[in-house]
Amino acid sequence: MRATLRFLAATFIATLFTAGSACAGTRERLSLDAGWLFHLGDVVAPATKGHGMSYGGAKAGNAGGAAATDYDDSGWRRLDLPHDWVVEGPFDPSENASQGYRPRGIGWYRRYFKLPPSDRGRHIELQLDAVATHSQVWVNGIVVNRNWSGYNGRNIDITPYLRYGEDTNAIAVRVDADAQEGWWYEGGGMYRHTWLVKRDAVHIATDGVHADPVRKGERWILPVTVDVESSAKAAHAAELEVTVLDPAGREVARGRTRVQVGALDAATARLELAVGKPQLWSLQQPALYHVRSVLRDEGGE
Repeated sequence: MRATLRFLAATFIATLFTAGSACAGTRERLSLDAGWLFHLGDVVAPATKGHGMSYGGAKAGNAGGAAATDYDDSGWRRLDLPHDWVVEGPFDPSENASQGYRPRGIGWYRRYFKLPPSDRGRHIELQLDAVATHSQVWVNGIVVNRNWSGYNGRNIDITPYLRYGEDTNAIAVRVDADAQEGWWYEGGGMYRHTWLVKRDAVHIATDGVHADPVRKGERWILPVTVDVESSAKAAHAAELEVTVLDPAGREVARGRTRVQVGALDAATARLELAVGKPQLWSLQQPALYHVRSVLRDEGGE
């Protein structure tokens, strides 16, 4: 088998510094798997009748039914994710053989959490690794996401909808597992992990580091692109530093560039690094290089 070089572009460290500060802001990825409430079956929101209900229902945060922030879920089942309610059901010969003769249906999930005041101004992202099959997500009574596949993950910016301090945040997820995508058992529910990711306002986007090496003789040229996002209310300048580490963790290349990102905007930083005589990857010697990206915020304008 022909040996090739492999760079792991998805592994990165995003560190932010505020102007004039010696303290680094850190990216936090916190599990949300524990403490969900579950209801098997649909919860139909009250029918909209009259001008008052129409007016109120059109306002942000006024979702009805099980998506409402004040919905009474005290009788719901408490569980931890990942969860598949279909596999818990009975066998029924009248159900679909490809789905294991188990009923599918619709289910709801709800979860509560609080954020400290120190998180105000940071970028907060809800990550759902997968939900089978069709699903809709509310945060504090506001629709934030719809998805039509049970196999893709989602990274949802929920920063504008959050509350801090003693105020409680509510997540509601409606899952339609009657929808099917294949002729195999697919299950139903929030069957993979969930995360809450906290970053500084100016940050490297999720899956935002891309590096594809190009061989040129005995050298490898490594074009790197890094997607930078900002939830700040003012434009910011930042310095991006990219380091390439060999399989032993030694630095073999480093580069820097500046990136300007507007308020509530995004930008892409690009730079090119060279690696001389890299170790080649093979089944016998799987040499794996890492690309590490560090973003330093130079402050708002």
